[in-house]
Amino acid sequence: MKVYAGIDPITKKRHHLTETIPPGPTALKEAEKARTRFLAQVDDRRNPRTRASVDQLLDRWLEVLDVEASTRQGYVKTLNKHVRPLLGKLPVGPLDAETLEFFYALLRKCRGHCGGGRKAIEHRKAGPHDCTDKCRPHECKPLAPASIRQIHWILSGALNRAVRWRWIAVNPADQAEKPGMPQPNPHPPSAAEAARLVTEAWKDPDWGAFVCVAMTTGARG
Repeated sequence: MKVYAGIDPITKKRHHLTETIPPGPTALKEAEKARTRFLAQVDDRRNPRTRASVDQLLDRWLEVLDVEASTRQGYVKTLNKHVRPLLGKLPVGPLDAETLEFFYALLRKCRGHCGGGRKAIEHRKAGPHDCTDKCRPHECKPLAPASIRQIHWILSGALNRAVRWRWIAVNPADQAEKPGMPQPNPHPPSAAEAARLVTEAWKDPDWGAFVCVAMTTGARG
């Protein structure tokens, strides 16, 4: 089942809503249900309940968000640096999973949002100055997976509130593929280093017993 849903605002490509209906005696009925659901979603995007932008949603969401001051400060910093420059001017209504996934892909390529094609100098400070060796050509560096995942959950929270306020019908963050979890990268000590740790720990019998048990049984903290 495929229904045309318009042009994506970021990729500028034709966008379709798709769903695979398994064969069986109820396949036709399920396909009609999917078609009806998709058409309702398309109509909601073409005729959104609000003309608000993502920036306006974030502003309103931050007004009612009940979190610690330090958490709020972190959210604001992340939104200002990564979300508002790329998504802020887009209307909330047409925002969909494909747009969010493309946004995450850009962040995986370059945390400076250049998309892999910027040829520029990254200056050590803003405004007029004498360049030094700290003013270097831009080099794409991906945003950390944990940071992209945090952005996803911040957006998801704001969009959940938009659904509750009936600004939009569905949360596109729920439909988007979630950014992957950071891969663990442990650095266990070598056998010689472990032996020195245990020897040093035994200067305190209680601590030594704890370290020895942890080392020999593989106990996790």
